[in-house]
Amino acid sequence: MIFRRTILNVAAGAFIIGCVVYTVFNYNGLSAGEGWGIIYMLALCGLGCLLLIIDFVIQNVFRKNKLLVMVLDIIVLLLATMSLFLKG
Repeated sequence: MIFRRTILNVAAGAFIIGCVVYTVFNYNGLSAGEGWGIIYMLALCGLGCLLLIIDFVIQNVFRKNKLLVMVLDIIVLLLATMSLFLKG
């Protein structure tokens, strides 16, 4: 199956690119002290990769119905966005 472009994988790709660009331009600030900023940025890139994997699974499970794939992508994208703002 060809990996189609959907809302979720475009947003996840932009998220990963944004994390990498931010890390490149702010490396000195992120690596200051013990370097936990770099670890956090790697974790955020891991979240983007997890979103790409979830999208791939959704596309393989629901091959026929494009509307269902789009709705599921939006739900997963909203959940991932909300998880960034949770305080634990």
